[in-house]
Amino acid sequence: MTDSFASKPRIPVTILTGFLGAGKTTLLNYILKEQHDYKFAVIVNEIGEIGIDGQLVENAREEILQMNNGCICCTVRKDLVKSIQGLIKRGGFDYLLVETTGIADPSPVAQTFLNIPQLQQYVQLDSIITVVDAEQIFKQLAETETVSEQIIMADFLLLNKTDLVDEPHLRRVEERLTELNRHAQIFRTNQSQVNLKEVLDMAAFDVDRKLAADPRFLDELNQRHHHEIASCAFTFHEPFAVERFEAFVADLSLKAKIFRSKGFISIAGNPRRALFHGVNNRFTIFWDRLWEKGETRTSQMVFIGKELDAEAIRCELIKCLA
Repeated sequence: MTDSFASKPRIPVTILTGFLGAGKTTLLNYILKEQHDYKFAVIVNEIGEIGIDGQLVENAREEILQMNNGCICCTVRKDLVKSIQGLIKRGGFDYLLVETTGIADPSPVAQTFLNIPQLQQYVQLDSIITVVDAEQIFKQLAETETVSEQIIMADFLLLNKTDLVDEPHLRRVEERLTELNRHAQIFRTNQSQVNLKEVLDMAAFDVDRKLAADPRFLDELNQRHHHEIASCAFTFHEPFAVERFEAFVADLSLKAKIFRSKGFISIAGNPRRALFHGVNNRFTIFWDRLWEKGETRTSQMVFIGKELDAEAIRCELIKCLA
């Protein structure tokens, strides 16, 4: 680290968290597009071996690092520290955003900025923003403890996808969120669009409040893992037949416990790559950018859920190839 950098004010850090499909990457893209007061560096953590979200971040002018294959904890946290140190050495940014995986408890990420002396003089944890899926939240709370952990640790809660539910449902969700975290400010959003002046660089993170919510918050040995949720990732170099692919994903959402599916695919006879997103049994596919001249038309996709049979999914995907 350079002395000149150390003499500057500490860089604020915002952690973006929320369960699978809530809208974290949408929020990240919105921040990079709309907030022009800062020069951001971004760290994106993914569950599987293939990084999808990092490739879907739209603003290429930002410094973006992608960490694959797991939640930011244990050995992967060491890589997080190295990544942050590398960014600091290069400089050129004044705000750091960290997007966690959808199954990550944000506590170990926050611990990284509070328990590592080498980082404390350069960066300061500003806030944890948790994105909540207004339509799916009650179901998610019943299925996995991760969701409540993400809500409890939030400084700001973005109640997202409010257009998919009615007002009585929204009030019930807000009551439940307040029961879990009475200190966090709640914003109702669609497409994760929030007034960024109300959530960025607010010095909202309060360690005493976190310890009140979870007395073990700063205990690095208290690692909570959720191994019941797994992922399987696939790469194909042959193009897909779009009708067969759509039918496969729709059928899979009925047969398997899929929390999240995402990726981009090459469609036979089409010059554009296709992006697809799935949250539980809701699935969308749309055309993205043109494949560039000389670019290898590779399809990459990730499925996240419980009790996934990766080999069976691969066999069904092969049947969808053109």
